[in-house]
Amino acid sequence: MSSTPPNQAGSSSSFSTNNDTLQSHSKSDTSLTIRQKEKLPIRNNVDLDDIKFDENEFDQEIDLLIGQYLEARNIPNISDYWNENVLNQNQHNLEERKDWIQDVERCILDGDYSSIEGLISKPGLLKHQTQKSFLYLCWRQQFLEHVENRESQKAFNLLSKRLKPLEHYQPVPYDFYSLSYLTSASTVHDAPTFRDWAGVGPERERLVGVWRELMGSEKGHSHQEKRYIPPDRLRTLLRQAAAWQVGQVGYGGDGTLKLPTLLNDYRPLQLPDQLNRLIKGHTANVKCVDLIGPRGELGVSGASDSTLRIFSTQDYNVYHILQGHTSRIWSCSSTESGSTVVSGSGDGTLRFWDTNSGDCRNILYGDGGDVYSVSWRPGQQNQVVSASYDRILRSWDVETSKQVRTFSGHSQSTLAVTFDYTGNIIASGSKDKHIRLWDAVGGTCIKNITGCLGEITSVEFDQEGRYLLASCKDNSNRLWDLRMQRNIYRYTGHQNTSKNLIRCSFAHNASLVVGGSEDGLIYIWEREGSTNSSTSSDISGTANSGLLPANSTSESKGKDNLSNNNHITPAYYPPRGKSTNKDSTSSTIQTVKPLKVLEGHEDGAVFDVIWKNDRMLSAGEDGLVGIWGN
Repeated sequence: MSSTPPNQAGSSSSFSTNNDTLQSHSKSDTSLTIRQKEKLPIRNNVDLDDIKFDENEFDQEIDLLIGQYLEARNIPNISDYWNENVLNQNQHNLEERKDWIQDVERCILDGDYSSIEGLISKPGLLKHQTQKSFLYLCWRQQFLEHVENRESQKAFNLLSKRLKPLEHYQPVPYDFYSLSYLTSASTVHDAPTFRDWAGVGPERERLVGVWRELMGSEKGHSHQEKRYIPPDRLRTLLRQAAAWQVGQVGYGGDGTLKLPTLLNDYRPLQLPDQLNRLIKGHTANVKCVDLIGPRGELGVSGASDSTLRIFSTQDYNVYHILQGHTSRIWSCSSTESGSTVVSGSGDGTLRFWDTNSGDCRNILYGDGGDVYSVSWRPGQQNQVVSASYDRILRSWDVETSKQVRTFSGHSQSTLAVTFDYTGNIIASGSKDKHIRLWDAVGGTCIKNITGCLGEITSVEFDQEGRYLLASCKDNSNRLWDLRMQRNIYRYTGHQNTSKNLIRCSFAHNASLVVGGSEDGLIYIWEREGSTNSSTSSDISGTANSGLLPANSTSESKGKDNLSNNNHITPAYYPPRGKSTNKDSTSSTIQTVKPLKVLEGHEDGAVFDVIWKNDRMLSAGEDGLVGIWGN
């Protein structure tokens, strides 16, 4: 038999873990010198997949961070429960784990190799491939001991029954081949690759060293030692994570950056500054629009020609023309999944449309006249609420086609209705200039909000249910803080006083307000933006970039855009001067001027605007649907 390469199967202590298998160390595997490390290129960008943790240690440290956070919040009952039922349990599991490690060491030193397989296969101790790799080393050690004791038959049986099935877990090439050679040898040292074999006792000690290295030397940790956690560590880690997210997308501002949420990755605010397309097809004014599904890749529009259209917001093709209503479409809304669209019409009916096929799935007949607004209940695709001419709100079960409940209290027609994020609260707006909050289950009115000087044409909750946004026919959109129970902002600059239903809505995690206007323009406000305390009558700084000069006019508004529908670049209309009049009902209400005003539709009002995932739709009196982007 030819000689195998040197150092191919030396002592057991030369093995360590790598990619869940045990590999030998060679000169190329040794650590780099300081000089070599200095020459290595610095990695500025690290992918999340490049970060690896010890899973067991990772989970335990997260539990410790949560425990520290609960103690800092001074919530004794929850903190005590966490410490007793989670951290103590983790400590118990850790002690059990250390007992297992010690049992394996004891079996190796005693030569009880048959018990090792059952010990290391306990859940959570080792990964499958690592178990097999270490078992190979154990059977290998036992095989060499049989050879050393001249127990050739036992050695042969062990080789064929134990080592052969694990051959592909051998630590170095030709190791199994060298072991096979020893079945006909008198001593272990007869094989060139085992000439440095130190004997049974020392080699068992070396195998224990491999085991300790594999388990991260956990035996040396004292279970009574309380691990030190830097103060406020969880908040520090979250701030570091947020800083990394901001660094990935870039941030050119100065000073403190206020992040709106931890639940989603940071996304810089990019206002839609380009009209991508004006969708033609409707033969009358477009009353309402909605973006379909969570990504908004499809849009739907409803118009006074009694039809709805489903179209792509990417390639702008119209997929379906939905026909069946006999009067104008006042409102349309899609489910969270985007599979179904509901529409409310002047014919007094609600129709439910399949987004994929365009078929009408169901028709609900009300007896309240025009249906001005419809809204799906969050988390459920079989319940909607509608607002009608007869002052009544109706909750519907779509599957049974029956009214679940009615809500009475408004003195004039209800024009707007919506659910909060829980689906337990309904907000409604009416021609009586009142906003009412309702218990969706019990049907009772829990709050009557007054203060508007005009009819309420739209209502919307933010995603946390803390704020309520309403559009009023007094040339203002208003924001209520429901916890403080007061109106805190008025958004002005647009026009909304005539018989039109001009709507507004939240955008960009409720940090912005977007809405239409009777002057044919689209207005964008910061939710907590510039107020009338400012001395400038124009938008200043970066918010004013891209707007028309103050002496520009809107005489050519929309006409040039329609001549080139493949790619439309809109003009920007200068925002109106800030209002200096405070709301008559409260001196604490702040008046907010527009952040940006967009122009693109032809003459007539913009009735509805909705913005989701960097896509924005607008519904115009000109019969066109605007698709806006960055």
